Amino acid sequence: MNKSMKVLAILALLSVISAACNFPLANSPSDEDAVATSVALTVAAVDAQTAPPTATLAQPTNTLPALPTITPQMTNTVSAFPTSTALPCNRAVLISEDPLDDKSYNAGATFTKTWTFKNVGTCTWNTNYKLVFISGNAMGGAASKNLTSSIAPGQSVTLSVNLTAPSSSGTYKGVWNLQADDGDNFANFWVQIKVSSVAFAVTSVNLSAEHTNIEGSCPQTFNYQAVVTASAPGTVTYYFTFSDGTTGPTKSMEYTAAGSKTLNGSWELNATGSYWVKIYIDQPNHQLFGPLNLTLTCTP
Repeated sequence: MNKSMKVLAILALLSVISAACNFPLANSPSDEDAVATSVALTVAAVDAQTAPPTATLAQPTNTLPALPTITPQMTNTVSAFPTSTALPCNRAVLISEDPLDDKSYNAGATFTKTWTFKNVGTCTWNTNYKLVFISGNAMGGAASKNLTSSIAPGQSVTLSVNLTAPSSSGTYKGVWNLQADDGDNFANFWVQIKVSSVAFAVTSVNLSAEHTNIEGSCPQTFNYQAVVTASAPGTVTYYFTFSDGTTGPTKSMEYTAAGSKTLNGSWELNATGSYWVKIYIDQPNHQLFGPLNLTLTCTP
């Protein structure tokens, strides 16, 4: 019951009480007390009916959702077995080489390159197997070179080639292969050198004669030669000188690259004795080379 209805109920009750007071029987003190008590009870009853209801709040509850159950999956793991790779028929491993790459040489210098290989294939290398030049600068080496003996699997062999350094400075590389008897090139290797830049000079002269000792009726002629080696391109001027005090004419020869040239001459002698021949390199060395010793024995 709301507040306005409560007031109306009290007013109605007071009206009833007031009317009762007008009757004679209600003038006794006891009757007034009874009426007052009734009024109090009535007000209390009205208050009880108008009291607001007590609200009961629902307490929230924390409920965790159930976790899913994980069922482990069983896996079958198969161990991989190692696979064996068949060795090829022809296979080589380089064990060593000499000289090592990038060694420096003078222009025109000669040297020997060696390689040592191990046969790690399944076939024996016979004497039809060979070392072959493939590409690059051959440096004067042979085009091919056969093995001199058979090399069974597990054995090693040393192969060599004689080479000459090019005439110009720079880095040079020649590629070689091992070739089987069926033409299969199964190993690839190389020689690489550096040629240093050097001044033009005659580095050596080798004097020789067809015969250095002649015996017979005189006169006799000695045919001689001089192999002159230069270090670089240039012009060499020279003349021959002889033990009898004479000299030949001054001549010249051109070198387009480092290397050797051969000069030929002859000397006729008509008396028994010992003789010599020398060569003077005027340009560029200003140097005398020799002697070449000769012996003549004249007979009647």
